[in-house]
Amino acid sequence: MIKVENLYKKFGSHYVHNGINLEIKKGAITYIIGPSGTGKSVLLKQLMGLIKPDKGHIYIDGADITKANKKQMLKIRYKFGMLFQNAALFDSLTVYENVAFPLREHRKLSEEETMEIVIEKLKLVGLSGVNDRYPSELSGGMRKRVGLARAIALSPDIMMYDEPTTGLDPIMTDVVDDLIYTTQKELNITSVVISHDIPSVLKNADYIGMLYNGRIIQYGTPDYFKETDNPYVRQFFSGSKDGPIKVF
Repeated sequence: MIKVENLYKKFGSHYVHNGINLEIKKGAITYIIGPSGTGKSVLLKQLMGLIKPDKGHIYIDGADITKANKKQMLKIRYKFGMLFQNAALFDSLTVYENVAFPLREHRKLSEEETMEIVIEKLKLVGLSGVNDRYPSELSGGMRKRVGLARAIALSPDIMMYDEPTTGLDPIMTDVVDDLIYTTQKELNITSVVISHDIPSVLKNADYIGMLYNGRIIQYGTPDYFKETDNPYVRQFFSGSKDGPIKVF
């Protein structure tokens, strides 16, 4: 579904990515992990064409988006849904209006058709009876779910999640984990998740890629990660300050 070849990106004189190679398999949930400041979110933005790499190639369904023009890139972006870390809801819009927003912007639908989709997506994320409420009236977990409903409103092929469980309590973290899993299975989409939450990673991931020092230093299944002798992976999974990953 997504293939990254020899990707480089720098800001000023600092290289965030130093030759990333990665394949995201179609229909799977792939988690990208790694210490803070290693460029995980930057990688997500490059996959969606929001930031251009300095060097390398990104293929989405075989199309190299690093060579796409604006019209081609717009068409490719329709393949993506994105759940931001803070859900990024419009505070002045109700739950219904937030979820309906992309449909009204990008689809020529009747209000009845829009309502049917909005209700369907809210039901999929376990929300009902909140259509007329505003984001300020919702809990953090509910805002995440509304953000997810909005992200899947256009039926994307690929869902991106940027640290979806950050700031949530353990119970709501489990709820969001289940939503990511259920959404992927129900809609048969490809999911890419940025996360520091190791229990969530091990629970949900089909594949894991660890980003460190500008490269993917290990890629494989959760079982492969649990059994690895890689000292960087072992330190990150254990949460220890002692090891090759330096704490600054």
